[in-house]
Amino acid sequence: MQNLDELEKSRGVVVFAFRSETVDYVKIADQTSRLIRKNLNLPITLITDPNTAVNFNYDKIIEIKNTGSNFRTTQDNQLVEWRNFGRYLAYQLSPYDETLLLDTDYAVLDSSLNKVWDCDFDYKIVQESTLPEAIFQRRMGYLSHNWLWATVVFFRKTKKAKALFDLIGRVQRNYKYYKTLFNLNGNYRNDFAFAIADIVVNGYTVDLTNYLPDTMLSIQKTIQSIEVKESKLISRHDNTAVVTPWQNIHIMDKNFLTTKQFERFVDSATA
Repeated sequence: MQNLDELEKSRGVVVFAFRSETVDYVKIADQTSRLIRKNLNLPITLITDPNTAVNFNYDKIIEIKNTGSNFRTTQDNQLVEWRNFGRYLAYQLSPYDETLLLDTDYAVLDSSLNKVWDCDFDYKIVQESTLPEAIFQRRMGYLSHNWLWATVVFFRKTKKAKALFDLIGRVQRNYKYYKTLFNLNGNYRNDFAFAIADIVVNGYTVDLTNYLPDTMLSIQKTIQSIEVKESKLISRHDNTAVVTPWQNIHIMDKNFLTTKQFERFVDSATA
């Protein structure tokens, strides 16, 4: 473990967001970044396409060329473009000594993530996620390892963290090989690449100290609305409502994240 000089280190949040034909991830980032600033009070760097128009005052915007796309089918059988390549560039592009790398669909609703900075780590990744109704099943393949959640990743500018991100880039560039080696199902996912790189960088073993201790709450269903009532989160889906304690939440319904309903929720959460 290589510790940085405590007096010299900088700290901030990095988000990747690219518009596609089906989902405006930049619009999502503009909203969820409001929550980040409110609850974490950290500088935010956006990594996006050249000449991208934004509606949030990011501390820094880094423009890169399109690094590649995937396509996937949603729960309502819509084919959507998923521009998830290039995450391995976070180590190289981050302007901070200590970085919190967040997916745009992660809503930061409290300051709990700031506690992680006090820990000793090269990097930390979310290991477990739960749905309101069940634990998330996360095998990368029937005979494979569990994936990690690239949704929330802390890293410092250390040799080990650099090796992790270098390996993620190698997995992306040689995905067919790693898909066969690790018996993976489906197209490239950052969750898979982070898990594979973590296994390899630790000598083909699992090191639990690399993982964040808390379980991430995810909502996978199509969302109609989210509201706050008596310190509870209430999300509505068709004829059902899910009530959970107030906490950070991974919202997987990208269409909802671009709606006025979500914008109003952010307004109330940042007031």
